[in-house]
Amino acid sequence: MQFWSNPFFWAFLAMIGWFLGLLVVGSRTFGRSTLFGAFCIALAEIPRIILPLDFVNQPRFGEGVLVPTVGVIILILALAFGSAAFSIKPATRPQRGETLRTTGLYSVVRHPIMFCDAFWPLGLALILGSVIGTVLVVVWFIIAYLLTFLEEEKLIEEYGDEYLRYRERVPRIIPFLKFV
Repeated sequence: MQFWSNPFFWAFLAMIGWFLGLLVVGSRTFGRSTLFGAFCIALAEIPRIILPLDFVNQPRFGEGVLVPTVGVIILILALAFGSAAFSIKPATRPQRGETLRTTGLYSVVRHPIMFCDAFWPLGLALILGSVIGTVLVVVWFIIAYLLTFLEEEKLIEEYGDEYLRYRERVPRIIPFLKFV
């Protein structure tokens, strides 16, 4: 088997992108570089687009329209949450000069972009019938969820009590689930 047809090769690349993303959120130096942030995003996202494609060897769901239809709905919902990225400075850590976003999708969850990052691969995997891509969503969700803790530390540093009040009333990453 060629390395590019191995789903775990693509998952590994995505994990490196997520790991480097920690530098974007946690480091003042890397966190100010839009170019480095864009590189990390590309490294985390592109392999997750490739992983469920047909040339990648893996078990596939059977024929039918139900699973792909659910996938389309999940993908659209996740990408809608990802649209929140257009309201912030992309690929950087929270910065003092920016206004804290608390309206729109930010009134539904504190981290709509992380919601998108965790669930768009599920939609794509279901559409393309990728069993491994579907299972890996658990990993993507755990990583996104844990990354929100680091991001929130930085948001508290930048916005203080304003962010703490916001955090009390809006769920972290899953709408309507305050404990998640």
